[in-house]
Amino acid sequence: MLHYLVAALLLLHTAFWGAGLSWLVLPRRWRPAWWVFAPGFGYALQSAVVWVGASAGLAGTDRYALASELLPVALACWALRRGARPWRIRLGSPAAGVAVLLVAGGMLLWPMTRRGQWTLTSSSLGSCDHADYAAGARVFQEFARPDRVGFLGLQEVSGVGSAETFFEFWLKLNHFTPSALIAHQASLLHLRPHELVSLNGVVVLLSTVPLLLLLARAVGLRRPARLAVAGLHAVSPLGAYAVHHGALGQLYAAHGIALLTLAVMAGAESSRERWRYIVVALAAVWLLAGAYNFILTVALAPAMAWVVGRALAGGGWRGVGRALGIAGAAYAGAGLLFWGRFTGMVERFRLFAEYDFGWPVPALWPTAWLGWVGDVHLHGGPSWLQRTGTLAVALAWAAGCWSLRRRPAAALRALAFVLPVVAGWGMLAWESGQRANASYDAFKILSVFLPVLIAGLCVWAAAPGPRHPRAAAAGLALLLAGSVWSSARYLPVMAHPPLRVERALADLRKLEALPQVTSLNMRIDDFWMRLWANYFLLRKPQYFLTHTYEGRRNTPLRGEWDLREGMLHCFPADSNDWAEVNAQFYAVRIGAGGRVGAEFGPGWFPLEGSGAHRWHWSAGAGTLVLSNPAPAVRRLRIEADVRSVAADTLILMLDGREVGRQPAAAVRGTVSFPAFEIPAGTSRLEFVNAGGARTASATDRRRIGVALYSCRLIAVR
Repeated sequence: MLHYLVAALLLLHTAFWGAGLSWLVLPRRWRPAWWVFAPGFGYALQSAVVWVGASAGLAGTDRYALASELLPVALACWALRRGARPWRIRLGSPAAGVAVLLVAGGMLLWPMTRRGQWTLTSSSLGSCDHADYAAGARVFQEFARPDRVGFLGLQEVSGVGSAETFFEFWLKLNHFTPSALIAHQASLLHLRPHELVSLNGVVVLLSTVPLLLLLARAVGLRRPARLAVAGLHAVSPLGAYAVHHGALGQLYAAHGIALLTLAVMAGAESSRERWRYIVVALAAVWLLAGAYNFILTVALAPAMAWVVGRALAGGGWRGVGRALGIAGAAYAGAGLLFWGRFTGMVERFRLFAEYDFGWPVPALWPTAWLGWVGDVHLHGGPSWLQRTGTLAVALAWAAGCWSLRRRPAAALRALAFVLPVVAGWGMLAWESGQRANASYDAFKILSVFLPVLIAGLCVWAAAPGPRHPRAAAAGLALLLAGSVWSSARYLPVMAHPPLRVERALADLRKLEALPQVTSLNMRIDDFWMRLWANYFLLRKPQYFLTHTYEGRRNTPLRGEWDLREGMLHCFPADSNDWAEVNAQFYAVRIGAGGRVGAEFGPGWFPLEGSGAHRWHWSAGAGTLVLSNPAPAVRRLRIEADVRSVAADTLILMLDGREVGRQPAAAVRGTVSFPAFEIPAGTSRLEFVNAGGARTASATDRRRIGVALYSCRLIAVR
């Protein structure tokens, strides 16, 4: 229940931040739909507050977030005094809209609740973006711009281009808005950023759904059809893919492009209240600049395609001038207020040229755009089905546009919502033959324009005709069923996600509090864990052996301590020279002497796991290969976290001779062995059950002995 409660609070809080501004600045035609625009204004206003606080050197949102709540209160009071009537709401049935949001929110949130109903954390289908956003959020939540504490002052590792520090990197180059909003929310709710990243993806997606009602109305759809189109976006598997990959920048960009498109198109039609459309466009441009600044170069494509098409169709060129004026004023205003985000665009494109960001994404046919995919990785299923579906989508769209020829404005909007997006996607999809990750860029283009694309493709639902309403309803119902079916595939997968911030990983915060651990070499092979370790240890200088992410470069390992991850913990004799976080992570001072190395040898089955717990079953005798770099014998003490296949005696054998035996139970527990001597060089240590290996179970016919969860090898003076 906690996930649903916090998600609802975040949605309401965002709307609260934007409500007063919506009542004050929206044009008259949009005022009854203020609740549609409130989230966008809320995101823009909150992130602007964090931008000002961060740029002014304030000491993190922990210090000023609560005081900033006075701003939306003041705006709401001002709007009410000026005669705002927020209870006058139009644009469809509120109950039906809430039902759509509940269904979509439930499908996205349910998997997150499966492993620990009262534990908020981040989980991912495969991307490591969650950790990146969390790190930025922690920067804005706890630190001030002049701070050079720990990793924030490590320019040789974290400097990127003109951003010399990790703080500047988030202000200028990386996705500022998602991290800024998470920081603000975390400060108010007394939570940590890693507890809100996954939830934020859900909240942003749901807050974009109401904008589909206006986009669908723009192409001539009636109320029931508008609600169905909004539902298509709410339960789209492309949206679920973005949420579960933590693509927050992309989700905010989709919201911003929808806002910008509506503002520019409506402003082009009306010569009145132009400043109000400029304010809406300004909020959208700032949202894009803070989240996905490079997308500003193409964000106007649908709106300007419609404006120019309208002029060519005889609508007059004054609309083009009005649209350019609104867009130009919004871009100029955002540039003046948030100049750093615009100067960073050039560097961002240089980074794109230097690094091939992303991963290959399957080619997404038009059937996938409307919600029909074969699996959670967006494969399309049988090629004949994709081709048939593509032909059906194209014919229905073309027929819908043609049927609206007597309503040219709606038909032109449908063309403008689809053709520029498909053209951009097609260019990048073609380029994927030369550059694999161009398919990722093609997916991003589809994703950020998905709201306008879905509305445009469903124009056939607005076509007139005596038999058409039933056919349109059947078509929309079929699409909705396909989207729900496709998105439901994420439920079992994300209930046991490939990547998740478990308690063992979050325990790294303990290491940050230890004063004797001065700086760290991040000797963690797993990319997900290494990036999260960076987030949990920002107050410590950190060095990376390999390039981990933007702002985390590889350099010589200058740290005084090694941070390691694994089941075998090798400690020196002096307890001041090592720090154990838990059974998975530990740190050792580099200069400490007396350590013995260890690694898994033969005799173990592949690694198994359940949640945060991992283990190896021994296949009879499980071997560890020990290395003693000293020229003389060394004493070693063993503490093993084990479970025997049955209650038995666990024997330690060193190079064929017994060095210890202890009882081992059929339940997990720690078994300690007395110290023994190991020779110089390499030796073999075996874990052997006195009663021999046994069959695991009636369904698992492996012959197993002992499950090893972790092993501490401590040198003894």
